[in-house]
Parts: sequence; C-alpha cells; structure tokens
Amino acid sequence: MLKFALKLTLVAVLGFGTYFYFNQAQFNNLVHRSPKKEVINIAEVGYQETPEWQLANETVISEPVLVNGETQTFPEIKIVTEETPGAIGETVVDDAPIMVEETVQIPEEYKLAVPFTSQAPHSNWALPYQETCEEASIYMVSEYYKGTLSGVINADTADTNILEIVAFEKDFLGDYLDTTAGETSRLIDSFYGYGAVVVENPSIEQIKTEIASGHPVIVPSAGQLLGNPNFVGQGPLYHMFVIKGYTKDKFITNDPGTRNGESYIYNISTIMNAIHDWNGGDPVNGQKRVIFTSNFLN
Repeated sequence: MLKFALKLTLVAVLGFGTYFYFNQAQFNNLVHRSPKKEVINIAEVGYQETPEWQLANETVISEPVLVNGETQTFPEIKIVTEETPGAIGETVVDDAPIMVEETVQIPEEYKLAVPFTSQAPHSNWALPYQETCEEASIYMVSEYYKGTLSGVINADTADTNILEIVAFEKDFLGDYLDTTAGETSRLIDSFYGYGAVVVENPSIEQIKTEIASGHPVIVPSAGQLLGNPNFVGQGPLYHMFVIKGYTKDKFITNDPGTRNGESYIYNISTIMNAIHDWNGGDPVNGQKRVIFTSNFLN
C-alpha cells in the first residue's frame, strides 16, 4: 500500500511538473516575443546612388516655411535640360542650346539606405543609453552621408560613437538630456558638420520631398503618441528618430528606441501627430519642428 501511494505521488508530481513546464514555456513565449513587425519591400537608395538632379537640390521645399525662426521659400525640385533650337518651320537665329527647366514629380515611394543602430547598441538601457535617441539619430544620418552601407551597424562601433557624442555634448551644451531640435541642429553642425536646419510646421509633402532628394529627416516627438508596441510601458516622454522613406500613407523610419527599430513602419498620420519639440517637460504641447539635413560633411 505504501509503495502504491509513493508511486501515485511520484506520478502526480511528474504530471504537475510537466504541465507547469509547458505552460511556463508558453507564458515566456508570450511575454518575451517581439510584436510582429510590418515590412515594406522597397529597394534602398544609398547617398552615392542618388541621381544628380537630386544632389543638386540641397534644400527642396516648395512652400513658405519657418527655418530657424525665419520665414523662407525654397524652390521646387527642378531638372535642367538642353534643347536644340529651331523646330520645323522656324528660323534659327542662334545655334546655342536653350536651357529648359522642368518640374520633377517625386516618386510615389522611396527609401534611403540609412544604416541602423539602437540607442543602446549592447541592449544596456541604463544611463546614458535610455536618453541617447538624439545621439543615435544624428550618428545614423552621418553614417548615411559617409556612404556606410545599410543594415545594423556593429554594436561596438555604434556604442563608441554614441558615447563620444555624449561626452562632446556635455562640454558643448552643458548636458546631453532631452536636446531640442535647435540644440540638436547646433550639435550636428559642431560635431559632424553636415547640414541641418530646423523647420517648423512641416507638411507631409515637404518631408517626402526631402527624402526623395536623398536627405533623411530627423524628427523630435512626443514619444508616447507614437504607440510603438516595442517601447516599455507607454514609451518615452520625448523621443527622436529618423525618417528615411515613405509610401502613400506610411513613413519608414530608423527608430533607435528599440532593437527592432530598423526600417520601422509608422502611419504618416501617427508621426505627423507626434511631431513635437522638447519644451521642458510637456512635449505633447511642444512646437512642431523637424530637422532637415544635407551633405556638407567636412
């Protein structure tokens, strides 16, 4: 009888252990599984591959905008071609070619080959890394203009560069936490030297035009309005990332706030709603500003 009871107890323990093991494994799978990531298959265009007509237009805004606090109007994208004068039936007076300007329509979809790094390259989200989305964003854009191939940047390399920017910022700005669009633009000019201008109240078309011209756009945002399921909790109060592509209704980004941020897709409406500059603690009411970039690398 005792042996039977022991056997029964052993069977019960083994059965419960097996049940617990498989249910715990299923639970862990649900908890640690990354959200399914949307993918849009568009051929990437590197900076060195950008057509000459695009490279000639360092800033391509077709509407009046506020740039660094001043209203400016920029020309539409145009391509200059040569035409031979003298159509049939016309008298040719001068054999010199006529320069003709033709407005170019931007592509319906476009994607720049901007390499990616998380702001925490080694998945260490302690300080300073939980606050280095700005540094990671400007670093990714710099690598794009240098011609670095797209894909994930080596973690050691990215980590070294992000920490170098943080150290420079502490001397240059006095701190590295929550830099505004204006401060980030100054940081770009001083640390990297590629062009950066702050544009207020940008339109969807203006952002798309910049991308189609080979220029990634850096976006300050109220991070909790992005609704990214990869973020912890509601997400960061303030966040910065890079727009590198677009479709009709989506923006393709490199979002350093998650290890899954390479070519992360947001609805255009989500990003346009989330665009807000840092204002000291209430970014959902911050000014709508972005940073347009261009290649003036030293």
